[in-house]
Amino acid sequence: MKEDIRRLINSHITGYKIHKETGISESTISRIRNGKIELGSISLDNAIKLHEFYKKHKNEI
Repeated sequence: MKEDIRRLINSHITGYKIHKETGISESTISRIRNGKIELGSISLDNAIKLHEFYKKHKNEI
């Protein structure tokens, strides 16, 4: 799961698109991408949302 989320975070998919489908704020996504929030310290709820998004869009990544 963690590696899938890492692939998503490092992908070209915009923070806006991730935000619109997951409800996770664009600022949170940006802070994860910029390393200000460690991937291992995100909430379980956000991890699940990001993983579900990844599974839905993995062909685009």
